[in-house]
Amino acid sequence: MRRLAAVALLLATGCGSHIVLRIPDFPSFAPDPPPLAAAEPNCRYLNVLVDYSTEATGLALADVSLSAHVAEVMKKEFTRLGVHVTDDPNEAYWSLMLIAVNNHRDGGFIFSAMLHLRDLSEARDPGISTYTRTAEKAEKAARVPVSMPSMYTGVSYGSHEDVDKLSREYVQRAEQALLPSARRLCEFERQEAHQRTDVDEQVPHPELPL
Repeated sequence: MRRLAAVALLLATGCGSHIVLRIPDFPSFAPDPPPLAAAEPNCRYLNVLVDYSTEATGLALADVSLSAHVAEVMKKEFTRLGVHVTDDPNEAYWSLMLIAVNNHRDGGFIFSAMLHLRDLSEARDPGISTYTRTAEKAEKAARVPVSMPSMYTGVSYGSHEDVDKLSREYVQRAEQALLPSARRLCEFERQEAHQRTDVDEQVPHPELPL
């Protein structure tokens, strides 16, 4: 239990975070679930960088390998859910950091993960400037969140047979907690771009006579 508490404290910080403790009931050998949506690489709000700790005190090579495996499963699950996984820190809007260790005492594993905004200032200001008529302002305000949830943390432990299932479940819960607001921002930007295109098509070409 001391090692479980230590792993949890490495990543679980800040108010408003969620700690998820789960003990699997039985091993799962089911194949990876099918994709739900195509990724949206052109929307910055759905870009996530997944990384794992390699230098934490007490980490063995087997722990680093386990962390790498958990990270790969999480990347695939994000992609399945329509989130764009990137390796470029400058492109990422979200970061997921994790650490996983083998629990030799109980013959299983423990991992702790945190998905958070890379720039916490965006939790209050997502960076969208809009110029609209008064009649449109209330309607658009209803679609665009005033603030965004900024962090989701979780701790899972169990047998090695369940590491893939629990890794996917963490991503699913984090996606449900944080990314609906990001998806609404993506939709808002698409609508704004479409409106700008419509306006540009109605404006006469400056080089042509009126």
